[in-house]
Amino acid sequence: MKRAFLILAAILLAFSLCACDSVSGESGAEGESGEAKAVTLDIETEAGSIIEKYSLSGGKRYSSKSTVAGEYLDEDLIRSYYGDAAEMPDFSQVAAYAVYIDESKPINPCEFGIFEMKDGADAEKFMLFLKARINLKIENAKAYPTMDTEPLKTAVFTAKGKYIWYAVVKGGNADIDNTLKGRFE
Repeated sequence: MKRAFLILAAILLAFSLCACDSVSGESGAEGESGEAKAVTLDIETEAGSIIEKYSLSGGKRYSSKSTVAGEYLDEDLIRSYYGDAAEMPDFSQVAAYAVYIDESKPINPCEFGIFEMKDGADAEKFMLFLKARINLKIENAKAYPTMDTEPLKTAVFTAKGKYIWYAVVKGGNADIDNTLKGRFE
């Protein structure tokens, strides 16, 4: 048990150091005048476009706009998907989200999430939970040699303005990232 805890702590420390580099420098869009340009994403539409473009099916779609149990992330689902045994992300800092997670084919991981953070939210800390989830999946994949780890290893994590997104979609990570970044230009 101590060994597992030490490994988890080491992994989280490594991810926190990596996260500092990836979140900095991507704080928002700027116009020609150098001032931050306010961008509003319709995250539901963006998520729907990703699902359609990559013909994603079999997974579950979660939305902050839904009031139907099982269609939004309650505390148990947040802990299950993004937390660990001791801690989970503070979703009170999230204004809106659209998430797709497909666990129907465990050897073919596929998921993405788009999150709109509230003003003053700690985006860097939130990003750590996203990265920890994917890195844990990479670590666990070592026990399953038939698992397709390419989408996990090429996963993207980006923060722009008040938005954070990540993508683990085979053959689509860079395209999804570039498409969403393009909304800020």
